Formats: sequence, C-alpha cells, structure tokens
Amino acid sequence: MSRAPFQVLVVPFRRVGDQVEFAVLRREDMNVWQAVAGGGEAGETPQQAAVREAREELGLDRPAPLYPLQTRTSIPARFFADRDSWPAGTYVVPEHSFATDLTEVEIKISHEHTAVQWLDYKAALEVLRFDSNRTALGELHERLLAGDLPLSVE
Repeated sequence: MSRAPFQVLVVPFRRVGDQVEFAVLRREDMNVWQAVAGGGEAGETPQQAAVREAREELGLDRPAPLYPLQTRTSIPARFFADRDSWPAGTYVVPEHSFATDLTEVEIKISHEHTAVQWLDYKAALEVLRFDSNRTALGELHERLLAGDLPLSVE
C-alpha cells in the first residue's frame, strides 16, 4: 500500500497506582528513543493510522483508548522515500499526535524497535530524541495532571 503524505505519533501511557508512566521505544534503524511513530497509508485518516501503528509497533491484541492531542508539527518531505509519489509541491508533511492508555495492557514491541522503557515524565522527557515527541509528551502530561484528556476516539 502506498504511503500517504502525513505522519502520526502515539504516546503510550499507563497508570501505576497514583503514578503515570510513559513508554519510550528505541528505534532499531536509528538507535534513538521515541514514541510510536509512522506514516499513514493511502486512504487512511490520521486516527486510523494511529490505531494501526500502535497495534503494529506495540503488538496490541485488543483495542486501547486513543486520545487525539493538539500537538502538531511538520516534517520535511525529503526524509521520506515515498515523497516522489506525493503531489507536486509537497515539501513538508504534518505529524498528528495521539496518546493511548495501556494501563493493564501487555505490549510486545515489533522488529522496528530493540527496547521499551516505562518511565516517569521527567525521565521520558530526557531520553526522547525528537522535539515533536517531547512536545506531545508535555501536552499529555499536563492534560493528565489537569484531568483533561479529550474523548477517546477508539
């Protein structure tokens, strides 16, 4: 299936007692820590792509709540091999951010990653490589503190 000109980011979290932990994954190909990330496929909405990417990269065998975040960024199209199939004049692609609640959900990372860590906010913020990941994590952290998660879309 051809790649659509957008990216999704999904920040996994879980509640452990009164604490919240965030999953960060080490990418196999770049050896960096990040949240779940991937591209949309032709015909998918960002929400559908986020659900698919979370299932694929985390090995989820059941649906988990998915929350849309306000965090958006743009990524240069030159970083994507499929850019030649996109409309002329596509110089950046949007990245749409989501969060998923994996409290009491077992994960099994895909071959795209070599490790996963469940970390508190400060530790996760320190290891994440990309600004967009840190921004989405910060938004999610503030929303959880304020009890202000948006309605789940999954």
